Amino acid sequence: MKPRHSIETRLGAAPPRRFSSACKQALEVAVLVCGLASGDSDAQSLLLADTEPGAELAYATALDGPRLAAGAPGDFSRSGVVHAYHCVGQSCTAPVALIPIDLAPGDLFGAALSLSADTLAIGAPGQGAGAVYVYVHDGSGWLLQQKLGATPTLPDERFGAAVAAQVDRLVVGAPAADNGAGALYVFERSNGTWAQTDRLQADDASPGDALGSGVALSGSTLLGGAPQWAPAVAGSYGRGAVYVFENIAADWTQQARLQPLTAANGDLFGSAVSLSGDRALVGAPLADAGAGGAFVFTRSAQLWTQQAHLAAPGGLAGDRFGWSVSLDGDQLLVGAPFALAGCGGVTRFVFNGASWLAAAGPGLAQTTPGGLVGWSVGAQTQRWLVGVPGYSGAPSHVGAAYWRDSADAIFIDGYDDVGAAACAAAD
Repeated sequence: MKPRHSIETRLGAAPPRRFSSACKQALEVAVLVCGLASGDSDAQSLLLADTEPGAELAYATALDGPRLAAGAPGDFSRSGVVHAYHCVGQSCTAPVALIPIDLAPGDLFGAALSLSADTLAIGAPGQGAGAVYVYVHDGSGWLLQQKLGATPTLPDERFGAAVAAQVDRLVVGAPAADNGAGALYVFERSNGTWAQTDRLQADDASPGDALGSGVALSGSTLLGGAPQWAPAVAGSYGRGAVYVFENIAADWTQQARLQPLTAANGDLFGSAVSLSGDRALVGAPLADAGAGGAFVFTRSAQLWTQQAHLAAPGGLAGDRFGWSVSLDGDQLLVGAPFALAGCGGVTRFVFNGASWLAAAGPGLAQTTPGGLVGWSVGAQTQRWLVGVPGYSGAPSHVGAAYWRDSADAIFIDGYDDVGAAACAAAD
């Protein structure tokens, strides 16, 4: 067992031999910078940390500007740890491990992350009713600002299963609250102190809906995914819904309930959500016979309509495309971590003004079954972050994340294949 510290810096672990010798190890920064598998000169970084087998680094990921974070909720007997990185281009500093001193086995610290400038929110949904730890970066390092809990506090709510931070506002999902109906908690920060300002539930909340399984926040709008929602019709189950709440005059009001035009039992629509202005992206990982789907909605004059139903080119039943989603303006990423025997893949889409264009097929970032590439994804301008919690293969699952800052405009045509970029050939 590794020693525990409240905040620590660790050197990176050596990479498994499945990676090509073209990948140059840089232990001092815990990052591998590798050329594309196709051999061109563009680079990506493989973010590693000193994690135990089963840690599942990058189970959750977050990015904002040069700051990145990757959660490893399985580390330290599932008490968890979060590794924070600072990357400029493809050059990244050694990871700093964030570990609160009050963690216990099973807390799952790092199962959910959200990063907004100098603020990092970290969910620990396994800690009793659940908890969220908020860290701030003071210019020299990360400091724990406050630990948050739900009011009222009820057992096993899974508070912190999903988090979304934006400046001085934080939304926390608790999908097991109220017999599984789920709830959303809103916190506001004033003078460095966070306070709960609201507890939101769906107007038609029912036990088992799991509202708060996914959350997203953009301006005065927030999304809450309820993937187990179903209409009150005999035989209906797990269709899923996403609830839109709008803050008007300091009061949160339900604005809409989003559902796909092709809703079907078991789709789990709302398992993952992302929001960018007047666009929403929703994952339904069991739609289309388990191949999965992702849905884009747009808002005009307070009315939400479905703009697109996205699928991975060549997707197959069981891929679970839509397991993770990230939307940033006219681009988005969708993960399918169970594609190709669990190797996983990520597809990038770009909006050309009329429609969303996809890469030729789901990309792989690891050839080993069980890598689960795309378990988590993040996109911001010309940067992307892809979680690979099964990195190193079963049963190890130490985890890793792939990072690329594509300021060189390699995505300009909208057809970057993450797999071609990230899949390293064996020697």
